[in-house]
Amino acid sequence: MSASPADLPELLPFKLDLVGRRVLWLRLSAQQREEAAFLDDRAVPANAEGGWMPLASLPPAAASGARPADAIFHIGHCGSTLLSRVLGAWPEVQGLREPLPLRTLAEAWPLLGRPESRLSEPEAPELLRALWSQWSRALSPHTRSVVKATSGCNGLIAPLLERCADARAILLDMPLRPYLATLLKSPASVLDAASAAGERLCDLQARGHAAGVALHALSLPQQCAMGWLAERVRFAAHAQGAHAARVLRMDFETLLAQPEPSLQRAAAHLGLDPQGLPRALAAAAWGRYSKAQTHDYGRDDRAHDLALAMQRHADEIAQGQAWVDAIARREPALAAAIDAPDHP
Repeated sequence: MSASPADLPELLPFKLDLVGRRVLWLRLSAQQREEAAFLDDRAVPANAEGGWMPLASLPPAAASGARPADAIFHIGHCGSTLLSRVLGAWPEVQGLREPLPLRTLAEAWPLLGRPESRLSEPEAPELLRALWSQWSRALSPHTRSVVKATSGCNGLIAPLLERCADARAILLDMPLRPYLATLLKSPASVLDAASAAGERLCDLQARGHAAGVALHALSLPQQCAMGWLAERVRFAAHAQGAHAARVLRMDFETLLAQPEPSLQRAAAHLGLDPQGLPRALAAAAWGRYSKAQTHDYGRDDRAHDLALAMQRHADEIAQGQAWVDAIARREPALAAAIDAPDHP
């Protein structure tokens, strides 16, 4: 690839190799971006165009001139893909879902300042800004981007808000019992949540909670419940912190039950044209499986599956709920995060 990526808006930073200190640029059209549920290997077209280039091929953040992309961060398996697709019903919005370099950065971030880190402490935030700047370049007919992160990227909320001063974030979660039921009906989802449990426990303890809790001593349902609690605490801290005005908390159950006021709040927060609301409410995504749009899957289907999971996995759900109840009795300060209203 001989041209500068800065001159080719269809090129996206698609993968990040910190060992080789290089970035894979891949050409993706507006339609390919819209269709992709995940910007990973599943989104690579048959005759992919692009190539690996040094990290220096990423232009400085200010070079793109684009409005900084807004973000969706979430707890995982809580309807974030649906929310991303529905926001994409606004004509101006380009939705980018789970770009791989964000995951690479999120995995690297806890190592900053340590000898084994492949990024220096000054370099990492600048790399985040440079990547975000490229993802902010929307392709016509879109004029702006909303990037949905992978659920394991929540450690990047603070760095993003600090370094991208105009970016806004939606933090999406859901109540504990439906969250556990959603996970438990899919073994892969349980393992996904359990894989994130280590970072979530570290963050929870760094915020002064759950002292003495060890991951190896928790069952899988308890790990999932602990992760839910950790993210609830993290999201509450951001919603009350230095960048609170740029953070909106949303609850997926409320979004399904009250789509119009929920989307009104989201549109106002992101500065979207309110005239686009009827189109978003009528979006086909409401009746499709978000990760595979060819499959019908509406609110009633989800409610049926959730009720069935509640019955089949009642013991595991009770186990996770009991763990959260027990830690709440030990630490009353957690009650605000646990019992927070569902972000109406």
